[in-house]
Amino acid sequence: MGENQIEGVYYESKKMEAGTMGTRRTHDTAHDLHYFCKSTPEGEVALYFLKPTGQATSMVMDTITREAFDSKFKDCSTHKCELKPVSDEDKKKEAAEAKVSIGQHHMDKKEYNAAAFEFGQAIKQDEKNLKAHLGKGKAHLSLGDVEEAKKSFENMSKIDDLYEKDNKHIFNEYGIELRRGEMYDMAIENYKKAISIDDKDEALYFNIARAYQESGRVEDAVKNLDKALSIEPDFKEAKALKGVLEKSAPK
Repeated sequence: MGENQIEGVYYESKKMEAGTMGTRRTHDTAHDLHYFCKSTPEGEVALYFLKPTGQATSMVMDTITREAFDSKFKDCSTHKCELKPVSDEDKKKEAAEAKVSIGQHHMDKKEYNAAAFEFGQAIKQDEKNLKAHLGKGKAHLSLGDVEEAKKSFENMSKIDDLYEKDNKHIFNEYGIELRRGEMYDMAIENYKKAISIDDKDEALYFNIARAYQESGRVEDAVKNLDKALSIEPDFKEAKALKGVLEKSAPK
């Protein structure tokens, strides 16, 4: 099939009409109408009716110009679609997410061994699932098994997706857990990477300051609190921590 040829299931969002003559009206809610769409030798696009299973029938509903197709129809990958074939990779990711949910349920009930097991099963399904690595590390920390927690966090740090902006809440929580486990050097490196991606987030400077403080590097802590306050002057927690550090600093 040529690079610009169409062949597959596409949908059109359309407001449906109901009634006859004077009672005809258009519903406010748009419906997604699905067709199997295929380019014709003439450069148009044929719209085939679908079976309930999502397979194409041999019945052509309409044939439209390519321009009309491009303006009205979208690929099913742009919305959650039961008619879109699910790849093996997608199935594994869905299975991993299900295991993560079970693991989090065990964490909420303080069943840390069960939680660690479920997060581990999630990683077997999808080794790049950040929430699974984070959850496993947290479960081992809660069990007092710092070395196992460290292994989980080290594996997590090797996943490139960790430091994408969309995952900010994850790498922020990751840094907090590293600090909780007294893995200060790892926590500081984590926050440095995060800041290199988003240097306008005052919370990142505050959290790295906490890591510096708890590792005994007070001067570095104060410098980062100053950066946090330069971004958000009314950051109460940063002001309070800076005040405590300055009072405790040797004269």
